[in-house]
Amino acid sequence: MQILTERLEMVFEQVRNACKEPGAARIIDVGSDHGYIAVRCLEEGLAGSVICTEIHKAPAQRSEDALTEAGFEDCSEVFVTDGLKGVPLQSGDIIVIAGMGGLNIIDILSRALKDNGFHVMENVTFILQPQKSNEIVRNYLSKTGFVFEDEKVCCDREIFYNCMRVVFKGICTTLTDEEACYGPVLLKKFSSGDKEVADYFKHLNGLFEIRQRSNPVIKSALEERKHNESQ
Repeated sequence: MQILTERLEMVFEQVRNACKEPGAARIIDVGSDHGYIAVRCLEEGLAGSVICTEIHKAPAQRSEDALTEAGFEDCSEVFVTDGLKGVPLQSGDIIVIAGMGGLNIIDILSRALKDNGFHVMENVTFILQPQKSNEIVRNYLSKTGFVFEDEKVCCDREIFYNCMRVVFKGICTTLTDEEACYGPVLLKKFSSGDKEVADYFKHLNGLFEIRQRSNPVIKSALEERKHNESQ
């Protein structure tokens, strides 16, 4: 079975939780690199088929080689393309966009909305794992009409990561600065005593103490978090 890092295991678990019927979904991994997620999804029967996309030929070839070696060449496709360009989405798709910057993720989502239309996007689940700019991603999602189904965190080789599972509903909302910076679902998990989230928030608090000097949104979020934790 394909072994995953703790970060990718977290992403994979979000995919598993998004699968309503094992084997029925088409899973698209954007920026798949070695194709690890795609291989694991096929190994465990979560997907009926997978698509991997890469903007460069070399990493696309690595994904294709991994899928072929695992015996999944007949139920997989690999595209050398920018994000989801040239990949029409289908109802029930589960799309993974992990390990890239938040602004890149926003660009891919914006183009997907434009290219596919609301009626398709309403039936697609997105698993997002930004490497940075989480607050910008969350604000974009809420203001554009995405709804947060779940958020998870992990610490992989002493680095914290978070992963969001969202669906498009066309209902635009506004997050507080605290929700944007800490995560609306993670805040609920923190209130329920989730130790892993508590460790993540402790890490964020230290990080935000520095970043608040040049970022008014983070400053506001940190002040709101301190106030709520003192209640």
